Amino acid sequence: MLLSGRILFQERIRQYPERHKKIFKHQKFSYDGPQTLKPQINPMTDSDKPRILIVDDNPFNRELLKEILESEGFFSEEAPNGKEAIRRMRDSAFKLILMDLLMPGMDGFETIRRIRRMGIKTPIIIVSAMDSKEDRQRCLEAGGNDFLPKPIDAEKVKALIEQYEEDKAVPFDDLNSFPRKDNKLLHPLSLNFSDYHVLLVEEDDIIGNRYCHFFMNLGFDVSRVCNGNQAWDLFLRHPHKFDIIISNVFTSGIDGFGILAKIKRDYLNVMVFLYAKTYDADIFQLAIQLGADGVTTEAEFENSFIDLIESAIYQSAQKGSRTQTASTASQVRKAQEQLIRYGCPEPCNSIDVAYSSLSDAGGDMAWCRRFNRAGRCGIMLGDVAGHSVMSSYISAISLGILTSTWDKNQAPRKLLRIINAELNKPDYDHYHLCATVLLWDRYRKKIKIATAGNPGGLLVNEAADASPEIHELEGGGMCLGLIEENQLFLNDRIKFDKEGYLFLFSDGITKAQIAEVLTSGSVHLNRESIRGVSREILDRILEKYGQNDDMILITLKSFFSRSDMVRSFRGEKGDHDGQELHYEFLSSYEEADKACKWAADYFTPDKLPSGRDPCFISLALREALINAVKHGNNFNPAAFVDLSLFFRPGELRIEVSDEGPGFNLPDKIEKIEEINLLRSGGRGLPVMWSLSDSLEVSGGTISLIFREKRIRMKKHCPPAECGKKF
Repeated sequence: MLLSGRILFQERIRQYPERHKKIFKHQKFSYDGPQTLKPQINPMTDSDKPRILIVDDNPFNRELLKEILESEGFFSEEAPNGKEAIRRMRDSAFKLILMDLLMPGMDGFETIRRIRRMGIKTPIIIVSAMDSKEDRQRCLEAGGNDFLPKPIDAEKVKALIEQYEEDKAVPFDDLNSFPRKDNKLLHPLSLNFSDYHVLLVEEDDIIGNRYCHFFMNLGFDVSRVCNGNQAWDLFLRHPHKFDIIISNVFTSGIDGFGILAKIKRDYLNVMVFLYAKTYDADIFQLAIQLGADGVTTEAEFENSFIDLIESAIYQSAQKGSRTQTASTASQVRKAQEQLIRYGCPEPCNSIDVAYSSLSDAGGDMAWCRRFNRAGRCGIMLGDVAGHSVMSSYISAISLGILTSTWDKNQAPRKLLRIINAELNKPDYDHYHLCATVLLWDRYRKKIKIATAGNPGGLLVNEAADASPEIHELEGGGMCLGLIEENQLFLNDRIKFDKEGYLFLFSDGITKAQIAEVLTSGSVHLNRESIRGVSREILDRILEKYGQNDDMILITLKSFFSRSDMVRSFRGEKGDHDGQELHYEFLSSYEEADKACKWAADYFTPDKLPSGRDPCFISLALREALINAVKHGNNFNPAAFVDLSLFFRPGELRIEVSDEGPGFNLPDKIEKIEEINLLRSGGRGLPVMWSLSDSLEVSGGTISLIFREKRIRMKKHCPPAECGKKF
């Protein structure tokens, strides 16, 4: 029979609203069809039946499980909370325990820990809607044996019961053999609370003073602040001072969830507990998902908090403690950091990245790469399936492919084909990679983007009323490494017609979550620097929704002003003492000559460094332009060459950028044998090298630097003639 237990129970209540308990209490049912329920009398008495304890604060859930268990011939007892469950465990022996996680006062995690500390080995099955990988792992670490997801399915309940039916329950006599004092189980640890420093976050003075005295009377060293902002500032000033943070969920400034998320991201050795005025299942569930060590209500505060703290301290003393967990998480974060890389030597104000990794190894990665100094760069966001060391290894392999091929294969779809071919080799055929690759031409405000299994991004502009206009981009396509077919990747093009933002994210984040943060006004995009905006958005998502997967968020900002764009790309701020001029053209020798003539008009004595001949400067410039057209862009008529002139006191810097991969300058310089300035054609690099004071190559950009040179020139030709010569 495959019938939801909830449906079966509701059907019984509908048919017998007043009599269902009396009729069904000690009878077993078999299911023969949609309308037929046949009672079978079970001759066993309650004392003969195996006993199962149901622990759940929801009476409907308890009744539902009770009906299923008794229909299978078991006798069940109920406990509405963790404390009552502990009391019953002291008095009786049970074959099995069915445990809810979210309960007021002592939650399921804490109840399981205390049962195990009593030495009781009865199998515990967690019954909860919290079925993420992290939740299940916490259940097993606390001492649970198995997991039953809600809504409850009768067949799954029966299958688990059969699985554990052959196990022997702990005899009642064994329970009585545990060390006791005044009929109470002795605590396995002797704790000195004076060793622990508590940071209490409570805005209400009356409540705050009461809680402070409560903890100080127990021996704790207590510091109190009024809001989350003060708590976070104080903690950052003394990160090794506090062992325990206790916060009201709804404290002002950074709320309790925000404090919890920030602490658990980087300081896993610190215990964090939350409390709320009243019990709310959603609040408690979110706190547990974010990694809270305990959560309770104000009404249960004095009664439950010591038990919560003692249990957390006890857990930290065991193998796999929070110190070990913090160390492991730190190592995972360091490994993850190697998969998150910026491609520019200088900080960039156009790209911002934030990530939050799970404690186990994962495969999320993000990398950007600067192809030249004229606003051309590439970005890749990827996620290897699974959370294992092999997942991280495949991510590293993918980044290795990028390192060796990205400069020469900048087109997004072409790059995806190369990675797909590599991941389809036999060594990696059990793994696949979801990826987004884009090529960003900032000067022309254009983006080419290709996706392979990743969600589409969000394009955000500011509306007339300053509210965000959000446009969803298409995502999807076939993941890399699944099949060798290369036509299943999705392509898109974006053109910014005004200043705007593009958000890319891994599948641990949803479009709806980002949109919710942006429309709420809690994070403002209209700011001088983009740095930190991804972290703020990610923190808001973590505070509200928790984390079930690795999360990466990339924010791109497109500037409308070209000068702002140049400064952003170079990591520069403010105005400079000088002049910047820019020229662009499509690849051809004719257009290169026009660019050279345009530049020559600015090579006047009042602009050039003293002692520099404009003819030689123009000669070196033309060779750089020809090199860009011929070798950089391979005569591609659709490929741009960018020319930038930077006039500074005593210095002229010329940058010529193409769409090619660039070259290794030292290797080329070693091969220069003889320089003949009068030779027609093929002069290229030797001329640039000899005529400039300094020569630099950065990807597809070659830079010529000319400085003051106080020498006597035999001949000086005016700039107009230089233009005519070429």
